[in-house]
Amino acid sequence: MAILQVAVFLQHGNFGSPKEYPVPIIVGIVLGLIVASVDHVVRATHKRLHLELEEKEKLYDILKLSEERFLLATKRSFVWDWDIDSDALYMSPGFAESLGYSSDELKQAMNGTTTNLLHPDDKEQYHRKLKAHLADPSVGYINEHRFRTKSGRYKWFLAIGQSVVDETGRAIRFNGTTSDISERIDLEAKLNQTQKMEAIGTLTGGIAHDFNNLLAIIMGNLELLKDEVNNPEHKQLIQNGMEASQRGAELTRNMLSFARKSRLEPAVIELNQLILNLKSWTGRTLSAAIEIETSLLAGLWPIEADRSSTESGLLNLILNARDAMPNGGKLTIETSNVRVDDDYVELRGEEIAPGRYVLLAVSDTGQGIETENLEAIFEPFFTTKAVGSGSGLGLSMLEGFMRQSGGTVRVYSELDVGTTFKLYFPACERAEVVEKTTNTTSPKRNVDDRPTILMVDDNIQALTAYRSMLMKAGFHIVDAVSGDEAYAKFVENPAVDLLLTDIVMPGELQGTTLSKELRKTKPDLPVIYMSGYAAEATVHGNGLRATDIRLMKPFGRTDLLRAINKALSRD
Repeated sequence: MAILQVAVFLQHGNFGSPKEYPVPIIVGIVLGLIVASVDHVVRATHKRLHLELEEKEKLYDILKLSEERFLLATKRSFVWDWDIDSDALYMSPGFAESLGYSSDELKQAMNGTTTNLLHPDDKEQYHRKLKAHLADPSVGYINEHRFRTKSGRYKWFLAIGQSVVDETGRAIRFNGTTSDISERIDLEAKLNQTQKMEAIGTLTGGIAHDFNNLLAIIMGNLELLKDEVNNPEHKQLIQNGMEASQRGAELTRNMLSFARKSRLEPAVIELNQLILNLKSWTGRTLSAAIEIETSLLAGLWPIEADRSSTESGLLNLILNARDAMPNGGKLTIETSNVRVDDDYVELRGEEIAPGRYVLLAVSDTGQGIETENLEAIFEPFFTTKAVGSGSGLGLSMLEGFMRQSGGTVRVYSELDVGTTFKLYFPACERAEVVEKTTNTTSPKRNVDDRPTILMVDDNIQALTAYRSMLMKAGFHIVDAVSGDEAYAKFVENPAVDLLLTDIVMPGELQGTTLSKELRKTKPDLPVIYMSGYAAEATVHGNGLRATDIRLMKPFGRTDLLRAINKALSRD
């Protein structure tokens, strides 16, 4: 109806009923078609705009998802684009964040070039590879280097780049990605350290075995010779030789400790008491200008560790602190109970299992340690002290001992402020501290009842020296140079009171397997093992008993007789 009224208006100039103002039907039809067409166009346009809006929303979602994925992909990898002609460099925002800078701070630190962030040792290789690539863009660019963080430390990055060239083949743009590979480098360093430790351990073990056997021969013969001379000067010369042999044995033990192959005798220790005992006499070795302060936690958990190595490690830290404070300062020794959980291990990168630990911290207000030296201080023979003032083995031995004991050691230092060493000992589950006692009482036997000792050592010179010592002490000796020979002699005459045997020997029967065979006939046979290397006795199924005694070569006559008396007194 509305269309017809429009037609009336167009035909007559007035609105009105079509009955009053007749309109040719053709005009109405045309107008109807026009209006219908306009309505269709409007609806179609509206629908198209709606579809376009939906498409734009989809594109926006896709773009947003793409951006999120890009951010994830570049969380540890950063994009860079260098326009060579204009020298304009773009670095994605994550690069600054990874180094601890804000965008403005990074620009200031770079001062126009990333070279200013490079580690000095990496600059030559960095420029050489970059120059080679730009000279021939077909040569790929890949390099590993260190960038300085805001804190002053360095992080490792892997850069992979490519060039855009013009029609002449000249590089006009250089772009690529840089990835943070610090964790990978750390893991590789730890793996290399582990492999190095294994190699050193194997080498040291071989040296220790042979060297300690040589020292055993020297010490044994010097002790026998000392009994034969009366001249005080000659006795002193012999004593000097024996003491030098002992120092050689101590050097071997130190190397084994560094390689984590030393023989440890764990005992339950009250660490606070050990510190107080050590403090009472080490204080005399420190300058009066050094103030000693202790902060020992009441209710400290006991630890299970080798007492001698623990004392040596603490003493070494105290002496290092003394040397770091030549003009005086403050030495602080603290203990506390700590719980290490999975989050702590992951956050701090500690190489210890989660659990309960006792923390021993030794701090000084000395000179501090240079940043570049912090990673090297646990390396063997590394020292910043003057020649003759230190061997460089103290800290490496301490780290080896702590690792072997299931703990770890950490160091924190700041120049001209001081240094703190933190030792983490696994807490002991046992509450009672067991004090180790040694029974040195000689066995009660009749005068004519000489104990028979079956002594076995493939080193004839050492065997001869020990046999002479024991025969002079009143023992009857049956000797053999191999486990097989010793077994044959035992079968002929099983009236043996004690087996004194080396561990590693030629033949089928080693020291540990020999004792197992003899104990099939004589189950209560006391055994003393002699060894030039602690790990020789740590073999599977070795048959060692808790009551068995081990003597590390070289040992003197006093130690040998004490061990024999202790073993025979258990009969």
